[in-house]
Amino acid sequence: MTDYSQFFQYATGCPPYPYQRRLATLPFEDRSISVPTGAGKTAAVIIPWLYRIARNAPGTPRRLAYCLPMRVLVEQTRDNVNDWIARTGVNVEVATLMGGEVDQDWEIHPEKPFILIGTQDMLLSRALNRGYAMKRFRWPVHFGHLNNDCLWVCDEVQLMGDGLATSTQLTAFRRQYNVFGECPTIWMSATMDSSLLASVDHPQPPDTFMLECEDFEEESLSRRLKAVKRLAKAPEKCRRPAGLAEFLIEKHKPGSQTIAVVNTVNRARETYDAITKIAAGVACHLLHSRFRPNEKKAWQPLFEDQPPESGRILIATQVIEAGVDISSAVLVTDLAPWSSLVQRFGRCNRAAELQAGADVFWIDRPLLATAKDADGITEETSRPYSINEVAEAGERLADLVSATPSELPEFKTTYTPNHVLRRRDLIDFFDTSADLSGYDLDVSRFVRSEQDRDVLVAWRKICPPIGKDAPTRDELCSAPIGDVSELLKSSRKGKRRPSFYTWNSLSGQWERVEADRLYPGMILVADAASGCYDIMSGWDPASAAPVPEVERNGNEATEEEANEDDPGTFQKYTQTLAAHSHEVREEMRKIIQVLNSVGVNLTRHDDDLLIAANHHDWGKAHPVFQQTVNPERLPALLAKSKNRRKHKRPYFRHELASALALLQIKASDLSAYLAAAHHGKIRLSIRALPEEHRPDESNAMFARGIWEGDQLPAVELDDTVLPPLSLDLEPMLLGSSDTGVPSWTDRMLRLRDQVGLFRLAYLEALIVAADCRASADPKEVLQ
Repeated sequence: MTDYSQFFQYATGCPPYPYQRRLATLPFEDRSISVPTGAGKTAAVIIPWLYRIARNAPGTPRRLAYCLPMRVLVEQTRDNVNDWIARTGVNVEVATLMGGEVDQDWEIHPEKPFILIGTQDMLLSRALNRGYAMKRFRWPVHFGHLNNDCLWVCDEVQLMGDGLATSTQLTAFRRQYNVFGECPTIWMSATMDSSLLASVDHPQPPDTFMLECEDFEEESLSRRLKAVKRLAKAPEKCRRPAGLAEFLIEKHKPGSQTIAVVNTVNRARETYDAITKIAAGVACHLLHSRFRPNEKKAWQPLFEDQPPESGRILIATQVIEAGVDISSAVLVTDLAPWSSLVQRFGRCNRAAELQAGADVFWIDRPLLATAKDADGITEETSRPYSINEVAEAGERLADLVSATPSELPEFKTTYTPNHVLRRRDLIDFFDTSADLSGYDLDVSRFVRSEQDRDVLVAWRKICPPIGKDAPTRDELCSAPIGDVSELLKSSRKGKRRPSFYTWNSLSGQWERVEADRLYPGMILVADAASGCYDIMSGWDPASAAPVPEVERNGNEATEEEANEDDPGTFQKYTQTLAAHSHEVREEMRKIIQVLNSVGVNLTRHDDDLLIAANHHDWGKAHPVFQQTVNPERLPALLAKSKNRRKHKRPYFRHELASALALLQIKASDLSAYLAAAHHGKIRLSIRALPEEHRPDESNAMFARGIWEGDQLPAVELDDTVLPPLSLDLEPMLLGSSDTGVPSWTDRMLRLRDQVGLFRLAYLEALIVAADCRASADPKEVLQ
């Protein structure tokens, strides 16, 4: 096995910097890292993990979750990581977590090493059991995986807003409630200050890892740190988009790249519109977060290719502020918080490639073209930041003439989150049951700052979509909730008010959305004829032109899921209940064996996992289920069928029958819970749905298509003959029975507290993995 320095060079083509070698010798534990932009922080944390995975080093988490503040950074990070893996040959796969992403392979192979790269919206919402832009029934699976056996890396923390406090609180709660394996967090930034990581339950943050003397003496790194970047204040006219456009043309040099980083999408759009009118012959591009991935694909050459002979001008928002490996000869930036400015300076003469140096200009009190003049810094001129942090940055810049990294002064950063995740919040989020109107507890305040909350919008010519046709990732554009709310509340001048539709899993239908029902991460579909998007300028509520539909790849097509759906049952094959149960049990056995061998100790729960795996579909023996899947009346009880049909009894859930039957044979509460929860639809409570009706005139109890007294026939599962049963729904009642037997909810709440909410969700995810794998690759089928 090569040593680490050789391994690093294989991966990147360059030897590691001294700090990268030092960092690789340290154990994976909670850590704060402060390294200047462009100095290779991403490689410094990911390649040591790859190295230890390649060596099967004890205590190495099987997952690495790389959390980025912006979506545009995800693709570039993914491509770099895939390149490192290909060069080193390490058996690791990479998955991206973004809106509409359908690659779920990582979640059904918990024993395999994976790197998960995603935005803080997608990763933090999943870590809070409310995953944005995903099926609600899979929330607990991602919650379990991301809070156990997982190394978290939070990059560019200065952009995380309230999400930063959430990451520190989650770190504290994982210690308090315990997890399987190791689950440390690494926080990184060019302006990292450990005091940022202090929170209510995380009062003692780790010391900050920083560069040392030997790093400044290393030639290639020293050259980056000393790259010449002259700093000056931009002219007054740059406060307005038209003036900024003129200034960019004046300063632009043929054959070079000029970048303007402005604070808001509207200002970026207005500057772009102005510059395209006067910049004849110079390529100009607009980059911000409100584009569909389909259009963002054209950005990658801008990050990788040299500018054309006439040069190139980029008008961007914070999307290139951090993480994007891009450089310029001239950089013009709006006044922003100090930590953001330092990041923006890093997009200029990044690798000291310009021997004559580069120029950085900062704009005081930037204005939109539609804004009134302001004598001082106001809410209008500081958006989206606070007045105080922008004013403070202006005072710091007043006497500076250089943005060279080694010459920038260090300032202590203050951070006061508006919302802090508490224990009660986390416990509440463990319950994924929506109320009877479909409303869920909102996690958005813990994921991102209030002004940054988005929904995801797709445009279709046929709207609402036909059937369960779900939007694919390339169709989805991030849009501010405020914009969509305003569109829903009032008609645009002389234009038709657009309608937005979302999938309701309770009703199993696309429903029109009203303004008061919007929540962050919601996926919406709009009529393509209603406008609100332009392929050149992105999300634009004022645009009434029809939106071109994104061509969908049949391989990426996916369907929404309703509460009563059971997509795993209907396959391209027919299989008996006995065969499927046995194969799920064997998959579970393989998972347990590997995880135990790599330090994720499941020994205490082995038997419960295997019992749950073997009995998870016991309820499919129910006559209602068999009537659906076995119309040909084959002699065996079936678990899988080619016959895609609806159950004659509405809302029927076979897994509830499985759980009730396990309780009746005195199986453990854990086995019963895991059997009930494997589709994410029965967890802490048992209750009937709004449209569900009593089976007859009696007072018999009923819930989720299961009626008091329903008969399960005798069934043989893995060489064990289970006797016929009459299902008892008494556990759905609150409180204890007349004989002192606790209710289902009492049992499950006690189980949650005994096992721990993170561990319980992980065990839940393992059952799902075994079931999905057995279903995807059956060994014994009838036809």
